[in-house]
Amino acid sequence: MVRGIYLVGFSGSGKSTIAKLIAKKLQWPACDLDELIVERSNLTIPVIFQREGEPGFRLREAEALRAVSSSGAFVVATGGGTVVRPENRAFMATKGWVVCLDAQPQTIHARIQRQLKKSEQGAIRPMLDAANALDQIRALKHTRQSAYGLADWTVHTDRLTEEQVVNEVIRAVEILENSNVLLEAEDAAGSSLRQSLNPEMPAPIVVAAGPWPYQVVVGWDNLNLLGEQVRRVLPQARRVAILTDADTWERLEERVRHSLQAADFEVHVRTVATGEAIKSLEEVSAIHDWLLGLPLRRDDIFLTLGNSAIDDLGGFAASTYMRGVALVKVPTSLEGMVDSAIGGKSALNHPRARNLIGTFYQPRLVWADASLLQYEPQREIRAEFAEVVKYAMLESSLLRDLVAGTSLFDELKQNLDRLKGLEKGILLKVIARCIALKSQVVAGDERDVGQYRILLNYGHTIGHALETATNYEIAHGDAVAIGMAIEASLSVRLGLATADVEACQRELLTQFGLPTKLPKVLLDHLLSLIYSDKKVLGGAPRWILPVAPGRAVVSNSVAEPDLIAVLKEHSL
Repeated sequence: MVRGIYLVGFSGSGKSTIAKLIAKKLQWPACDLDELIVERSNLTIPVIFQREGEPGFRLREAEALRAVSSSGAFVVATGGGTVVRPENRAFMATKGWVVCLDAQPQTIHARIQRQLKKSEQGAIRPMLDAANALDQIRALKHTRQSAYGLADWTVHTDRLTEEQVVNEVIRAVEILENSNVLLEAEDAAGSSLRQSLNPEMPAPIVVAAGPWPYQVVVGWDNLNLLGEQVRRVLPQARRVAILTDADTWERLEERVRHSLQAADFEVHVRTVATGEAIKSLEEVSAIHDWLLGLPLRRDDIFLTLGNSAIDDLGGFAASTYMRGVALVKVPTSLEGMVDSAIGGKSALNHPRARNLIGTFYQPRLVWADASLLQYEPQREIRAEFAEVVKYAMLESSLLRDLVAGTSLFDELKQNLDRLKGLEKGILLKVIARCIALKSQVVAGDERDVGQYRILLNYGHTIGHALETATNYEIAHGDAVAIGMAIEASLSVRLGLATADVEACQRELLTQFGLPTKLPKVLLDHLLSLIYSDKKVLGGAPRWILPVAPGRAVVSNSVAEPDLIAVLKEHSL
């Protein structure tokens, strides 16, 4: 059965114009949601915002959405914020295909300016009525990016004509319609469809960063589909050079090699040890020698398969080989899936500090098979949940207070045993939720130069110093958990948070089996490492201090006596 089309995306992405052109070409009914709201209320949108606020407008928007959604074919141009509400997304999923029209902030700004020149003052978008409209577009678009990334399909419109966008949307819907028929007809275990079209799997999440937006695909037992998607993203490539470790390759070789070779790739493999010791310039040089010997060309692919250390090493090697070769990441650890594989950071260690040497280099695809976590040692999984707790403690700040529904913090508390047992449904949901948060932060502060991406450093200033001080004998997740506990104590000491906030976090960390006390280390050595952290600003470390579950602030005003006192409180 033919389903409708919902066009979503930021204001100025062209939804209204494209909806009318699609409707004309397909001879389907079309509707612009904003126009319908104005018609039904006899009020302009700015007046509705002035009288009823955004909540009142969103209620009218939800009612209009349901009024125009028939059971057959239609095209609806939604408002820029329609898709942010989970209930709207759930409703649209039952009635049609959701296609996102995306564009860079500069493109959107230019389009809106052209529209305003042709319109009355009432045409100004209330959410964009700011002195610096471009900055407002960037900020608001970044807060919504995780919701836009849940669309069934995304069309990047910056360099396309209106006709090309129309054709792309129609082509996408035809593919989705055909795939939906096949998905209903085939047994899930034997289906050859991309997992992104499987309704039981999270939708691919788009990371709008670097010279190309890329997808993070989260699935379960989906390695057999890897080659097909890599070929779709990088159709000209001939060779794939895989960097992995011996244990991982022994376990996954058959599936990974078969999937890539079935997509007509020539596969080459290099195995390295695991652990932080591999993150060195010497190891990078050896990898470059190997790539030159294949030879790997700039239009070929470098693929990392393994934990976060391999991801860091491989990302650096890919970013520096021939000034950058296409990078695909297949993380096998929970930390990699929710954090390190996303965002483009690569890192090598220096004797004086962890991750001191690195680059920013975005991958072309991240492929996360959560079923692989079943093979991870229990102690490693336990430690890696620290990164998930980190997101829970930051969520509201990362989303600019636009959290809808159950908070991630509460979701972790409510599903603790299911998560620790790696239960498929909740595990996929939480992983995708963390990835959506990370993707939004990366889109908003890709190079970590503002006060946004640094929030993800929560627990890491102490954590990295502790790893170096113990010669990496402590697990990264354990070190981060201790760092989070210390920063929470600092927040209480400075009067930014109540003791209840610290207690809530400590309880959740403890329930995941994570430590909150320092191992035996020399305090002076730890302090010197803290002050060598790459995020030190003006000679002072920058701290992420929680003020409530889900909210944190950045501060570089922690006095050393307060820091020393808290470190002593957390010493065994």
